Amino acid sequence: MKKLIISLFVFFGFTISILAQENKEIPAITDPVTKEGWTNDANYAIKTAQDEKRPIIMDFTGSDWCGWCKKIDREIFDTPEFKKWVKENNIILLELDFPKGVKQSDQLRAQNYYLAQEYKIQGYPTIFIVKDGKGIQMGYQKGGPEAWIKAVEAQLDI
Repeated sequence: MKKLIISLFVFFGFTISILAQENKEIPAITDPVTKEGWTNDANYAIKTAQDEKRPIIMDFTGSDWCGWCKKIDREIFDTPEFKKWVKENNIILLELDFPKGVKQSDQLRAQNYYLAQEYKIQGYPTIFIVKDGKGIQMGYQKGGPEAWIKAVEAQLDI
């Protein structure tokens, strides 16, 4: 998994540097995000994480059909405790959504499918937390935001 995380950062860094040399920009993704405080623009999220040495949470989700995704949103991501922890730790939140009933731009859909293939996503929700080239994979954790945060911090220095 570490090799995959590093290759993802290298890929996006390489793409960004090529486009910068050619005075081109990767178009920003402008599709709406289902969760407040999250972005769905991987180029922005990864570049910001690299430039500012910030952790990033990548949530591979099926926002409008996946029961466990809705459960993790309701019990963890939408809570004041989680939002406070994110703010205190300057964490970037990246939503990678695979909805069934919501139309997405071709650019967003392609980005999300590319990242799902790179990370070998087999189910939803799958969450990757990455900081300083180190990463862990998470999913639903029983016990609310406190238990989820504790599990993350036990595996990764946030």
